[in-house]
Amino acid sequence: MKKLVYIILIVVLITIFSILQVLGLFEKNPYDYYIQEYSNSFNVDPILIKAIMKKESNLNVNAISSKGAVGLMQLMPKTAREISKQLKVPNFSISSLKEPKTNIMFGVYYVSKLLNYYNNNLILALSAYNAGIGNVDKWYNKQKTDFKIKDIPFNETKNYVKSIIFTYKVYKSLNFIFFKGADK
Repeated sequence: MKKLVYIILIVVLITIFSILQVLGLFEKNPYDYYIQEYSNSFNVDPILIKAIMKKESNLNVNAISSKGAVGLMQLMPKTAREISKQLKVPNFSISSLKEPKTNIMFGVYYVSKLLNYYNNNLILALSAYNAGIGNVDKWYNKQKTDFKIKDIPFNETKNYVKSIIFTYKVYKSLNFIFFKGADK
């Protein structure tokens, strides 16, 4: 019986280790300074930003999506131009989105803006980050207060939101366990 318990424990530990490795939790995030700085500036949980960044670019500063989103936070050029005007960033160019500082600043600002717009509804904010505010506003009934992931009509967006929320919860749990809430 003891041997079976040890085998089960080993299998569980290997499974947990594998999940953590897939999520990239053993990697030091080289952009933690910027994530923390802009998360504080725009009042967004830095752990949420890490989860979004992991999903969007897997920490690849040169990532460009098939739809043209650029950098760590995978910002669309049109959205980035609007953000540069709102933040009054001089001499902005699309190539600056490959600079971690600019990309993270813009991405965190945009997440903050979406969370504010959707009254801190994480599902709606993440949906808009992926599918755009226009799309979310078309299918979100503002009178309905109980919006769930299953209500998202786009499968890509539904899977995106599920993935980020899962990663966010894991990061949040591990941050609490290992760092006693060091990020926020």
